[in-house]
Amino acid sequence: MERELTPVEARGGVVSGRIITLLIVSTTAAIVALGLAWFLVFSRT
Repeated sequence: MERELTPVEARGGVVSGRIITLLIVSTTAAIVALGLAWFLVFSRT
């Protein structure tokens, strides 16, 4: 039998899920931006 979550615990799960999603999106965007910058810098030489 599972114990019920309090509203604070449920909200904490949602917030941590959003933070993890934000970190994944930010990391992916940073990698893409670095790749694009690398391509632009080295395509000129």
